Amino acid sequence: MIEIICNEENSDKSKQVTRGAAIRRPKNIKQIGEVSSDKKIYIEDYAFTYINSIAYNNPSDSQAGVLLGENQTDGDEKCVFIKGIIKAKLGTEVEEKGVYFNESVWNGIYSDVEKYFPDLSVVGWFAAIPEVTPERMMKLKKIHLDNFAGTMKTFYLIDTVEKEENFYLYENGELKKQKGYVCFYERNYEMQEYMLERRERKSSEDGPDKVMKSIRNIIREKEELHEQKKNARFMYGVSTFMVIVILVIGINLMNNYQKMKKFDKSISSLIVQMSGNDTATQEEVVPVNKLEGGVYPTEAETTSQTAVTSVVSTENVTVTAAQPVEEQTVAATANEVKTYTVKAGDTIMGICKKYYGDTSKCNEVITYNNIKDENFLYIGQQIKLP
Repeated sequence: MIEIICNEENSDKSKQVTRGAAIRRPKNIKQIGEVSSDKKIYIEDYAFTYINSIAYNNPSDSQAGVLLGENQTDGDEKCVFIKGIIKAKLGTEVEEKGVYFNESVWNGIYSDVEKYFPDLSVVGWFAAIPEVTPERMMKLKKIHLDNFAGTMKTFYLIDTVEKEENFYLYENGELKKQKGYVCFYERNYEMQEYMLERRERKSSEDGPDKVMKSIRNIIREKEELHEQKKNARFMYGVSTFMVIVILVIGINLMNNYQKMKKFDKSISSLIVQMSGNDTATQEEVVPVNKLEGGVYPTEAETTSQTAVTSVVSTENVTVTAAQPVEEQTVAATANEVKTYTVKAGDTIMGICKKYYGDTSKCNEVITYNNIKDENFLYIGQQIKLP
């Protein structure tokens, strides 16, 4: 067993746990699978995307690294929040003996932690391996016990051949597979900076990287999608407010119309009384015969007719304004559906920009194709463009 000696600051940081206070849970989350009630694993979206990118970029290689974040405890409930990833710099011997952690590997990891994630501590590790056999699983268990002891030290294992990804926690002497986890979203600038730095370094040393080449576009597209969601919520609020205003105006117009009818009846009754007909009541209607010779309606009748005409005109405008929306809906459904074949480096937002000119139909394309994870497309996948 290799004993790793680090400075006191890193040693204290690795044991950092928030206790006694309410757990600070992120707002924007997506639960994957069934999450345990007393032990929960949270992983930030940028960190999750980076792990899977480096794993499936070279599926035949064995790769490993550490998970960075913090542990929080509230009573019997324990949560681990993963916010950063450091890929271990493994030598050429990884081809013979698989993933490993020695003093040289740990020195490189702690150097990157101090540079990119000074406020986070090691909360676990990950490994991407082609074909996870029982023998390899036993070796991974030994690596976990030698380097990541602790009940809440998390292990994320990716089988690049079977394309299976699972989280593990060490319980009762075994690495126990967890049934689910929670992915959360936030502006993780530290992880973005690390991803971009790794991408530039990889390009200068080994040539173009097909997956990391698109990381900058993914970050920008996610920010644009976030802004679109904010604008959509704002427009929804404005539309709701306008509907309420229109309803209030319509109710007031109806009330005014009823008042005008009562006023017209009162004027008619008053005219009858002034003409000497004492038997007339407010409910009686005075018959008016159209006579030749330039006889015009009374001022009250003119006012009533004007009010009724204005109400009818307002209603006509409202009805005609709804007709173009219906025509647009019929025209939209008549469009033909196109199909696009996914290529290396494609994203949903990139495809929408190419065919629609902007990203406004991203959510519609995702829903139309029943895509569960818009960040994971495979080459040759057929995307229907409504």
